[in-house]
Amino acid sequence: MTLTAAQLEALDANGYLSFDSLVSAEGVAELREVYDRILAREVAAEGDRWLGGVTRQVISPSKSHPLFVDNEARTATRGIARVAFDGAEPVFVFDQLLFKPPGHPADTPWHQDMAYSRMPFSPKGYPCRGLQVLQFWIALDAADAENGCMHFVPGRHHEPLLEHYVVSGADDYDGRLLGIVDPLNTLDLASAVACPVPAGGATVHLAGTPHYTPPNRSVDRPRRAYIINYVHPALLNRDRTRAG
Repeated sequence: MTLTAAQLEALDANGYLSFDSLVSAEGVAELREVYDRILAREVAAEGDRWLGGVTRQVISPSKSHPLFVDNEARTATRGIARVAFDGAEPVFVFDQLLFKPPGHPADTPWHQDMAYSRMPFSPKGYPCRGLQVLQFWIALDAADAENGCMHFVPGRHHEPLLEHYVVSGADDYDGRLLGIVDPLNTLDLASAVACPVPAGGATVHLAGTPHYTPPNRSVDRPRRAYIINYVHPALLNRDRTRAG
């Protein structure tokens, strides 16, 4: 899996891309089987918790089962990230599972991922790092606006971080849920784009791209999402230099 020049230009311009086919049907079936065993607690996962106390989240499933260390999604996303990083080898940062069962009432509010880089949140004006941080959101179920697909506001990722706040969870809790302050007035929500994808499809976005997922309003369709994050090695090297 790779990126065309046009796709890379769109990712840089809009802050996100979607792919209809990232993982094969066989690969999706394998991931679902282990995903469901983790949800049923047949596979112990230390990172199993509730994001903001409202949505089931499993941090670092790759530490709990070998399938999440080596699978089609990891291979495909690494290849895409390598192109986005101009040939530099992507550094895997973390993975997670986010589950919204049918009828799940909670949305995931508008936020930017860079807000999570500091506790309780990065300050307004913090740099968003451009094409140096990528998050892939892989759908293991067909995802649409009814059951909780990704929504993005294009173009805002070129500017510094917006002001965030803790929506739910304690300020010092790693599993807190963050949101943008007053998104109706700080974001151009009229330009927001829903990105429905089939099972095995995916989106990728930058750390400064505002995004949101609605509740799962369906009566019989789960929404199993598998997330993988990479950073450009230069970003880590710069941070190490500053720390030293």
